[in-house]
Amino acid sequence: MATAKKKPRKRPVTQAMKDRAAASRAAANEALHAYAVLCLSDPAELEAFRSIAASVGWKEDPASAEPGYSLLNVALLAAQRRRLVHCGGFDHWLEQGRCVAEGAKSLGTFRHIGRKKTEEQKAKEKKLADEGWQSTKRGPRYYVKLGTFDVSQTVPKVRCPHCGTTPTSPEDRTTQCPSTCTVFTLRPGVKPPVELVLGLMQAQLKDDDEADDEASE
Repeated sequence: MATAKKKPRKRPVTQAMKDRAAASRAAANEALHAYAVLCLSDPAELEAFRSIAASVGWKEDPASAEPGYSLLNVALLAAQRRRLVHCGGFDHWLEQGRCVAEGAKSLGTFRHIGRKKTEEQKAKEKKLADEGWQSTKRGPRYYVKLGTFDVSQTVPKVRCPHCGTTPTSPEDRTTQCPSTCTVFTLRPGVKPPVELVLGLMQAQLKDDDEADDEASE
């Protein structure tokens, strides 16, 4: 007789967990605001961000299954670590023959809470909206998840194919490639349109202003 599979128990969400999530999101938004101000006030920084987005790998639709980071997350990553080249998780770097350097602090990205909507669900919601119906559900919620590292935060786990740097032992997480190693060079790619980047950066200032308005009410 087949036994029914037990559903995994959900971890209860405590107030302390909610407070930490709110604090990490507030810190992320503050970093984004400062970075947006920098990019909007300095054309060179704005162009540097476009090059970073091309190197890291960006996508316009955050919900798409295509590889890459949403443009908002690229901005958040760049706001946390200005010298950004190529990002990935812990396992990604192991697959690349590299490992996270000892003492490296992971970077955070915005993650959506809940399942992604199917195209059918999106079309149904749009149809209802066009007919005048307004959903009472709150918009998508996000939290900041740590676990991303730039290549500059990693070291070769085996002999580096670019410069030949070899770790002293299998446990060595400190022997770094020289700064001239091509692994630290920005990768070629398609840059996001200037208009799209400007809109993203301006939205960070707008969101901040709206938050101030709500707080003063």
